[in-house]
Amino acid sequence: MSQLEDKEKSIQYFLEQCIQKRLSFYAYSLPGDQEIKIGIQTSPTKFRTLLDLKGKDGFLFVPFDVDGEQAPYFINPEFEFSSYSIHFKDFAGLPDQEDEDSEIYESSKEDYFVQIKEMLTDLQSKRLDKVILSRVHVLNGKGRKEAASIFLRLNETYPNAFVSMVDIPGEGLWIGASPERFLNSDGKTIETVALAGTQKLGDREVHAVEWETKEIEEQAYVSKYIEELLSNYQIRDYQKKGPFTAQAGNVVHLKTTYKANTELSFDQISSFAQALHPTPAVCGLPKNKGMDLIRKVEKHRREYYAGFLGPIHADGSLALFVNLRSMKVLKESMALFVGGGITADSDPEKEWMETCFKAQTLLKVIK
Repeated sequence: MSQLEDKEKSIQYFLEQCIQKRLSFYAYSLPGDQEIKIGIQTSPTKFRTLLDLKGKDGFLFVPFDVDGEQAPYFINPEFEFSSYSIHFKDFAGLPDQEDEDSEIYESSKEDYFVQIKEMLTDLQSKRLDKVILSRVHVLNGKGRKEAASIFLRLNETYPNAFVSMVDIPGEGLWIGASPERFLNSDGKTIETVALAGTQKLGDREVHAVEWETKEIEEQAYVSKYIEELLSNYQIRDYQKKGPFTAQAGNVVHLKTTYKANTELSFDQISSFAQALHPTPAVCGLPKNKGMDLIRKVEKHRREYYAGFLGPIHADGSLALFVNLRSMKVLKESMALFVGGGITADSDPEKEWMETCFKAQTLLKVIK
């Protein structure tokens, strides 16, 4: 057995123990860096805004609807490890624990078409420019026992994604491979992206992808929202790149990146993040009407899907990502959350197929 295989097996065993003992923990790798960082805390903390976390090191996990049933959590690790320096704690004295699985509503194709037509009524009457409809695909036969190995395979398969696994007893075990940065700051710069529009890449080269008007407009709504928000925070000196075609696994998106050379205080960054979430890329435009329509039409709770997550540090730096291409892992099943942007010109069949393409990001690794 090679040294690399030895290391992967030791990390897998370590993560399996965390899951079996129902410890509160996170494991993640940043885009372009396959080093896995792991943190464990006896009891994670609920918080209201990033301001509550000023001067702290750890990992935050924020739901889509911060006014809903799920709370934002912060894991301030008592033990930290990485895949380059893993030291085993003694788990022998801790009993195995199990959470009771909650039921998750899975939309059939017929259900999805009913929901999208309800949204199209509001869009075509000009109440909204755009809204996101999500659905859940449940895969039976694999669950918590396979979670650690799936996380490691995602880390290997998608080196340019933010690959994460978070377990909050009472809220569940989540795994994802997000293509979308939410907010990054090193104290001197801030970065965010406008990501929208989706196509299956297939056999094409990325540069050969062409976009329809609907997809271009959908992404432009997100860009406009971010630019207005930057202006509201007096951030005018920023570098804008795009829109350009960006690959994320088996699909491509339209993407615009924003980088501002500005020293914002942690208070300002906290306020900016609160105003940014949820973006039109996961909610809608206008945002409040999009949120209202999602609450009305979707039959499942998004929970932490389309929320944001990532590490923050005591010096105020942070690397946060939107919780996309993600799933909730149950005892013997996995609930994959997928969604897409709906505009007045949306074709229900095409939108359904888009969610199927996105689900393949996880399904190809799970199966």
